[in-house]
Amino acid sequence: MATERLQQDALSARDHRRVADYVGRVAGIQLPESKHALIEGRLRKRQHARGLRSLRDYIDFALDEQAGAEERPHLIDAITTNKTDFYREPAHFRFLREHVLGEIAVRRDRGWRVPLRIWSAGCASGEEPYTLAMEMLELRRMHPDFRFEIRATDISASSLAIARTAIYPHQRVASMPLPLRRRYLLRSRDRSLDLVRMAPEVRERVRFASFNLLTDAYDVPDSPDIVLCRNVMIYFSHPDRDRIVARFARILPPGGLLLVGHSESLSGSESSGGSGTAFVQIQPAIYRKIVPGAHP
Repeated sequence: MATERLQQDALSARDHRRVADYVGRVAGIQLPESKHALIEGRLRKRQHARGLRSLRDYIDFALDEQAGAEERPHLIDAITTNKTDFYREPAHFRFLREHVLGEIAVRRDRGWRVPLRIWSAGCASGEEPYTLAMEMLELRRMHPDFRFEIRATDISASSLAIARTAIYPHQRVASMPLPLRRRYLLRSRDRSLDLVRMAPEVRERVRFASFNLLTDAYDVPDSPDIVLCRNVMIYFSHPDRDRIVARFARILPPGGLLLVGHSESLSGSESSGGSGTAFVQIQPAIYRKIVPGAHP
């Protein structure tokens, strides 16, 4: 009988709005009517995990200011979409190799005098920052004195847990070049599991942390030289995108880089922080913070 009642308890339009309003306010993620089935399916899993009779009961519980305090991070986690791959949008990684070799290595400033600092914002389950780490380690093989640091953040606790283990199904690494697979991956001792793990020299290069792009403070002690925030801002409203880009503009140094997804753009961004004029596009989905006094 309980199973029948669960199956008949569809997500109502009112409860959809309640969840969408909360997630939009707290995490900035937009949940329009077109996402109705996705929301229902993902919240159903949390309803079952909590052992509650209906979706309405689950939503009432999760959004209760006191009773749902521990559950709300799980609600956000369930809603968050975390699709990523190793070497996703590979042109960006080719560009970064050329940028380090063609500009940074010539100056011997960032990367030599102080570490080159990269922020993977919205890192999901870790494929992007580990790809960055492998690329930077490859550059270090050519320039042994080259130094770098990678900070990787996401709002999803479950995705960060996967990222920290650095263990992936073998098919997930199929897009990696074979020499890198041989150099930086460890096969599971139990071959029946068909799992791989990033080698220690890759794992130790990435620092993972929880971060909410909409509400957390961007004032970090070691400001990044390069920010990757790819295929993340498509889930935000236009005003929220502008605020996020403005914050990136404030922490990046003149000449610093912001990489977004190929389906994203900074064009038309005119936030109070000046993000619309702080960057110039140098390649598709790659922006450089304008150096004061320099011609764009």
